[in-house]
Amino acid sequence: MKLINRWPLMRNVRTENISEHNLQVAFVAHALACIKNRKFNDQLNPERITLLAMYHAASEVITGDLPTPIKYHNPQIANEYKKN
Repeated sequence: MKLINRWPLMRNVRTENISEHNLQVAFVAHALACIKNRKFNDQLNPERITLLAMYHAASEVITGDLPTPIKYHNPQIANEYKKN
């Protein structure tokens, strides 16, 4: 994962690989789950949510990171991405 660079949508000051991206997503997902549990008396499992976030882009090891416009230009490709 560290060898696959992401397509920069918003920030293109430096490259980011999918490993870095997944870890950042995992931190945010964990924080949001904890906030929801504390502030809204929910019973989410922050550890499971974190694990799912860490793997959310694992398929890109095979496909590489496709730019968003390409992912959603072709309806068939878009449907496959939405299955994850």
